[in-house]
Amino acid sequence: MNPLIHKRQQLLQQMEQIQRRERGSLQAEKRPSVRHPQEGRGPYYKHQVWENGQNLTRRVPAEKAQTLAQAIEGRQQFERLAEAFIDATVLLTRAEPSPEAKKNATSSKRPSKARRPDISNSS
Repeated sequence: MNPLIHKRQQLLQQMEQIQRRERGSLQAEKRPSVRHPQEGRGPYYKHQVWENGQNLTRRVPAEKAQTLAQAIEGRQQFERLAEAFIDATVLLTRAEPSPEAKKNATSSKRPSKARRPDISNSS
């Protein structure tokens, strides 16, 4: 089996195994404490995603932040695998002989410059 075809199959299997995906990024932030300025409050988590031409931000509870972070990593991993799949497919496509590359014996002849006789019926 062609190694590129085998690599593509492996990439598809890896992509299929990624069950959770989410767009955007997750940021943890701490806020200054009024009572204890040297200690911050938090962390507080915010999920930012670009949707419908806008950068949307939503707060995420701390108990859901880890699951969301894994889903974002899943999407990033999926995109890396998809890019590798595209690269392998391009290499496979370039390795295939193109139909134009095969020379046809009849197409390589030059057309004759001699005039063809007029076969029209001139009665």
